[in-house]
Amino acid sequence: MTPSGERTLPPALEAVVRAVVAATGLELRQRAEVEADLRAHFEDGLDAGVPEEELQRRFGDPAVAGRQIGEARRAGGAGRTSGLGGWGMGGMELMREIRHAARRLLRAPGFAAIVVLTLALGVGANAAIFTVLDAVLLEPLPYKDPQRLVRVYEAAPERRGDTNNLYMRAPTVAAYRSWDDVFQDFGALYTYREQGVDLTDGDRPQRRTVLPVTQGYFETLGVYPVLGRTFTEEETFSTGDAPGIRGVSSARVILSNQLWEEIFSADPQALGSTIHLNDVAYEVVGVMPPGYGDPFGPRADAWIPQSLASQMQNWGNYYLSGVARLPDGVTLEAAQARASARYEQLAGANPDAGEWGPWLVPLHADIVGPTRGIMLWILAGAAGLVLLTACLNVANLVLARGLGRDRDVALRSALGSGRGRIVANVLAESGILALLGGALGLLLGWGGVRGLLRLAPDAIPAGTAPELGASVFLFTLGVTVLALLAFGLAPALRMARTPPAEVLRSGDRSATGGRTARRVRDGLVVVQVAAALVLVTGASLLTRSFTALLDVPMTVDPEGVLSFEVNLPSARYPDGAARQAFHRRLETQVGDLPGVAAVGAVSWLPVSGRYHIWSAYWDAEDPGVTGANREAWHNTDTRVFAGDYFASVGLEILQGQAPAEVDLEGEPVVWVSRSFAEEVFGDRDPLAQRIGAGNEPRQVVGVVEDVPVDARGRVVPHVYLPHAQFNDDRNWTLVQTVKAQGELGALRTRIQSVIQDLDPALVMYRPRLLTEVVGSARAQDRFATVLMGAFALLALVLSLVGTYGVLAGSVAARRREIGIRMALGADGGRVRRAVMRYAALLTVPGILLGLMVSLAGSRLLDTLLFGAGRADPTPYALSVLVFLGVGAVAGWVPARRATRVDPSRTLAEE
Repeated sequence: MTPSGERTLPPALEAVVRAVVAATGLELRQRAEVEADLRAHFEDGLDAGVPEEELQRRFGDPAVAGRQIGEARRAGGAGRTSGLGGWGMGGMELMREIRHAARRLLRAPGFAAIVVLTLALGVGANAAIFTVLDAVLLEPLPYKDPQRLVRVYEAAPERRGDTNNLYMRAPTVAAYRSWDDVFQDFGALYTYREQGVDLTDGDRPQRRTVLPVTQGYFETLGVYPVLGRTFTEEETFSTGDAPGIRGVSSARVILSNQLWEEIFSADPQALGSTIHLNDVAYEVVGVMPPGYGDPFGPRADAWIPQSLASQMQNWGNYYLSGVARLPDGVTLEAAQARASARYEQLAGANPDAGEWGPWLVPLHADIVGPTRGIMLWILAGAAGLVLLTACLNVANLVLARGLGRDRDVALRSALGSGRGRIVANVLAESGILALLGGALGLLLGWGGVRGLLRLAPDAIPAGTAPELGASVFLFTLGVTVLALLAFGLAPALRMARTPPAEVLRSGDRSATGGRTARRVRDGLVVVQVAAALVLVTGASLLTRSFTALLDVPMTVDPEGVLSFEVNLPSARYPDGAARQAFHRRLETQVGDLPGVAAVGAVSWLPVSGRYHIWSAYWDAEDPGVTGANREAWHNTDTRVFAGDYFASVGLEILQGQAPAEVDLEGEPVVWVSRSFAEEVFGDRDPLAQRIGAGNEPRQVVGVVEDVPVDARGRVVPHVYLPHAQFNDDRNWTLVQTVKAQGELGALRTRIQSVIQDLDPALVMYRPRLLTEVVGSARAQDRFATVLMGAFALLALVLSLVGTYGVLAGSVAARRREIGIRMALGADGGRVRRAVMRYAALLTVPGILLGLMVSLAGSRLLDTLLFGAGRADPTPYALSVLVFLGVGAVAGWVPARRATRVDPSRTLAEE
């Protein structure tokens, strides 16, 4: 120690101090201040573990430094001699500051790793969500002038707003095509059910998806084949069906680019060749461009002409979808008004047309759907809160590090560094951290997108392909720059504007700074806690909603049920009798396999939406259901079933007989659902009643439990027609359902062998567990819940780390104060209580702020919630308890550390 009580420096550094002080030319008092400041600077460096030689090298020429310090002190300030007020600096100086910053970070790898990882998590979450958001909502559809494309529905005025199960009719499609003042182009297509065909060219048959479309469909989208042509007017309106596929009038086909490459090896001479679909030769007339995808449903392998001629007088068959292009300059509102006026004229001339007129919806909005769009914006906001939490955490770390360098920066300012160099010095370090965090975040985002697609592929609409493109890169760059400004600029400007004498004279060498800096850091933690609580509350609401969704009674038992389709080509199975015989043989042979308990089939699986919404009739006064005053029950879903379907899926028969107990070769029969029986028959016994279903009177022989049509348990009336009595109506594609015990993968292989033995040209298509079918129906809800939960967990951890960091820093900064208090008799409990009170001062205001924001914003979740209202107090109470726990955990360790301070040692260090 020196006589004044100061610490003795190594001889080399003592020589530097003496040389600098001598070169300042200042008066005695100022020279003493400079000497004290220099000693403090070197002591801090030694305490930080910097070698003596490095400190001496960094300082430079003592004589030059002394003169600069003297000039700065006499001028009343430092670093303001530039014509730009100290803000100017050259490119070489900037590069030097960047190199210095990189070296500083290499000497603090722990700090750098924490900041980079924290920022990367926030940036990565935003990059992943923005990629999906951009592909689904922001990117225009990949068609010509997509803003002019509309989806055309037919609906009663009161049903406009809900696009579920709305389709069009052939005669209205023909009329719409002629309304030139409403539609510039118009096309129709069959999307009522995915249309599959067996492609029998090649070594083995393959199941492929085809899309029947009318002339004008591709022209409406503005997409044309790279080879050949589209379909002609004659191919759309010619009478009759092409052999093999219902509703297709001409054996012509347009191939996807991928199928063209697979079958013909991309040979341009493929035009005019034939391929066999369902054993029928189809002439190839066109090839679509690479990567082309339809805006409706799954990606098609080929397109075939949809016939309208046979349905031109049928005003009651809603089975087509429509897409149209509005004329240039015609708004959606104007087109809707014109279409409604035109339809009134059409309905006046055709009494059978009814009130269900055209309803136009922008194609992009129709594809996305209102619920999916709201979900993505909510998740984007949640990802933004994660980024905010990460940036606040990083800001606290950087602020603490910056405050720890106050004396070093102040000394540089006193030595003549301008404000520009001071800001560059601090921002260069933050910039390197931000760029590294952004790059790692982009990588995490890339992996996150793939994870999202695997998590819930059905939650992403068809026709969108989330990829990390230029827009995502620019978004990530923008987020990184904003993060840099958020956590780097404020400390840099604070250091540049703080007079160096104020810092150098303060004697405060702590890493937490003064009262103002502590308030800033405390405020950051409060906001961080609030943002994290908003996420945790939202995740709690969605979790409760998803739990309620899982509790929805399915009334079927999907466990241990394997489903698959078998398409029976009409060329080989020309009538209902042949198809029924095949299903019986399949049912018998599969039923004989080990572990199989029941085998059945149905035209549409549960929780897969509505299908064949036909009318059923009943007239109490007319047992034959032929009276003129019969009453129709519309919105009745019709299902065609075979075998022991009810037992295979666990659907309970509440009244009446099982299918095996009924003579299906006798009079026509029907099973009805519970809701149908209650709505139609009321107090009457439904058994032995006769209703009109499936185009003829049928006797009710059984009542089965209601089955939901979606994952949220929505129930509508059902009627079940036995395939044995309804197989000649059309070539029904039935989904087989096999209830079995044991490993279903091995069962699938054995069933495949059975099918091959029955008919080697048949394909076992889309084998899925029934649990997977139910899971797909819940995909969007699961997607939102899991993602929001992940964001909430991440924000919770960051909030815990941030709160702990501030509390630990505060205890470290007040070691001397705590030592003095304990030397004067303060006990450990009192010290712990003081630290815990400080923890409460950080967390409680954050909790209150977060609750207010959560209550105000929870209404945005209404469309995503099921069985759990946003007013439910449980999620809010749970969030409060969680963050009270965060405050307690974050405060406990620093509180214990504070009570372990050795007063004598602490005072001796000072």
